[in-house]
Amino acid sequence: MDTRQVSEARALALPRLDVRAYGIAALTASASSLIAGLLLSGIALGDAAFILRVSASLLMGPSVIPVMAGNPPLVLLAGLLVHFALGFVYAGLIVLVIHRWGMAIGLVGGALLGLALYTIGIYALSYFFPWIYPLRNWILLLIHLILGGLVGVVYELLDAYDLPFPAASET
Repeated sequence: MDTRQVSEARALALPRLDVRAYGIAALTASASSLIAGLLLSGIALGDAAFILRVSASLLMGPSVIPVMAGNPPLVLLAGLLVHFALGFVYAGLIVLVIHRWGMAIGLVGGALLGLALYTIGIYALSYFFPWIYPLRNWILLLIHLILGGLVGVVYELLDAYDLPFPAASET
């Protein structure tokens, strides 16, 4: 195969996702959104563990949410596991949509997808977990925006397969 045939084959190939970039983006965005959520909950609500207890309630029920329930290590661990599991699932959905679109779309598109996932998540989760709907607030919204935007940016920075679309004159 000559260089032109290789170039055409690459242009016609299905887009490839960079698993390494996805993993790093998901981990970075999940950790960053968790830290932001802990800080904002601590400042705005006086209860930094609120975000973890809300996440843990998806596994353990609504009894772990009130401040009076305390912060047992098992609840905090469950909250961490749920937060990171959802973060990786959300990151996978975001990466599927934004890959190969560049940094600007990674940031803006990722944040908009984070907003969409917040909206869908609140309403869908409320069907199965009715105690979630009253807990919707700007902190949870901001966490989703941060997660989406960071996934997009970090993935686009690290994506090894991000080749530009072929120019029309090359065909």
